[in-house]
Amino acid sequence: MRKRRACQVVARRLGLNVNRVAALSQRASEAGLLPVATGSDRPHLTNLEFARLLICAVADDGLGKVPTTVRSFAALEGDGLQFVDWLEGAISGRVCLDGLLSIVFQLEPPACAVITGSAQMEFGQRADNHTTRVTAISGEALRNIVSDFQNDAWAGR
Repeated sequence: MRKRRACQVVARRLGLNVNRVAALSQRASEAGLLPVATGSDRPHLTNLEFARLLICAVADDGLGKVPTTVRSFAALEGDGLQFVDWLEGAISGRVCLDGLLSIVFQLEPPACAVITGSAQMEFGQRADNHTTRVTAISGEALRNIVSDFQNDAWAGR
């Protein structure tokens, strides 16, 4: 899946403004986190790059903070596993998402909680502050995004 199509899928499935997601992805590209088109060569996103795009769209903390935000969330660790590795595994199909209820993103300080029907996996340190900003992706939305990405990859688009 190419970056523009990925922005459209993420925006549609999460109810975000597609132009905002495109602007965030552009900042990530300028920072070297996503591929840049050169001439007629428009590369497809890898699973890792799609994970980074998803992080920059969901953990939107401003255009100027995109590189720092994506790197911070990607590097979060829980039980010896980095969040970006878990998310890449989910996108590639190596992690089963059937029981996933949601992923909760805490924006400051960066932290994530992957919540299933029977367990919760923490990445980073949750804040004890009652006014912390959080955002979440439902398990259903993530499954739909992953399905769109995988179907697009199989179709060779």
